[in-house]
Amino acid sequence: MNSAGLYVHIPFCTKKCAYCDFFSIPKTSAVEDRYVECLLNEASFYAQRLGIESWKTIYIGGGTPSLLSARQISCLLKGLLSSCVKTGAQPEEVTMEMNPESVTAEKLFSAQDGGVTRLSLGIQSLNDAPLREAGRNCSARQAEEALELVREAWSGQLSLDAIAGLPGQSGSEFRRSLEKMLSFAPDHFSLYTLTVEEGTPLSRSIRSGTVSFSGDEADSQWLLGRNILSENGFFQYEVSNFCRNGKKSIHNSRYWSQKDYVGIGSGATGTVYGRKSLRWTNCADICAYEQFWSGKKGGAGVLEAEIPRETEEIGLADREFEFLMTGLRTAEGVSAGEYQELFCDVAPWHGNLGLRLSGAGMEHFAVSGSGNSARFALTQDSILFLNRILLSLLT
Repeated sequence: MNSAGLYVHIPFCTKKCAYCDFFSIPKTSAVEDRYVECLLNEASFYAQRLGIESWKTIYIGGGTPSLLSARQISCLLKGLLSSCVKTGAQPEEVTMEMNPESVTAEKLFSAQDGGVTRLSLGIQSLNDAPLREAGRNCSARQAEEALELVREAWSGQLSLDAIAGLPGQSGSEFRRSLEKMLSFAPDHFSLYTLTVEEGTPLSRSIRSGTVSFSGDEADSQWLLGRNILSENGFFQYEVSNFCRNGKKSIHNSRYWSQKDYVGIGSGATGTVYGRKSLRWTNCADICAYEQFWSGKKGGAGVLEAEIPRETEEIGLADREFEFLMTGLRTAEGVSAGEYQELFCDVAPWHGNLGLRLSGAGMEHFAVSGSGNSARFALTQDSILFLNRILLSLLT
């Protein structure tokens, strides 16, 4: 394997958002150097184990990666870039997530000096009421101050996140928030509809009636947001992601096109593809994670069977459905030639993409090209019903 994407999980937050069901833990003290050491040991292990010469992309996410100190950010980036067999090879893209309440000029400098090319800033809203309802540890003023700081101190690409349908936010307030965010000239926007995940504090508040939520209002706000972004020169290249000037997320695009990626850190997931693909998920136990990886400098002395993670083998039939599930999220859609090459052995379609998709109704697809050069993509209207279409492909 010459290259792979690398996802780095920083599972710490000052406060867990009410809607979040990702693995993270509240942390009020500084992140220990030991965790960074473990990340670098794990990265070196996978680079050597899989023969990875260079990281094609690096994405540092969480949690809240900006809880790392400026020194730790520098150390992490330097270590990651030197962890491969072919040291010195530069990734096409290095992304780092930061939250408004923990971003500083010093951290921005360390990130940029260390090779980060794309900053992803989790704003979600510039209105106080929905931020409170969502349990965000940030006020609208803090978020705007962070955006001002980034405008002054950051010269790389900028991606912003926003959520449609947050409780306590009307359509007009959502519009004003989004337009204010656009005034800071981001290159990329991730626009999500609020998903109420079972078991989260938000779901319990909605069920008890202390917080009101309307799925229809959330969908309406998302459509409004899509129109506003389109009017401002953004191209919707994936269900929830928009960019201008061709600045799509290269790292995330690897997920949607089934390219190999390594996941490091407590709770992280990685996948290596083939006729039998391997997926692993690291233990969601930071103490156990650190206990295993600490002291294994450069990944030395690691017995693969002892790594605290869960593994699963993904057969070709399951990979085939995942190929459609991720590829149809994108404006590019899926390639008939690639489908034929990868899944000619999967019955009953045997690599015939047109036949495979016909069960969902061909009126949902825009087809460009012909034969093995053809690409099948959902129309702009049909992509709104992605989940329903995918369900029809399961039957």
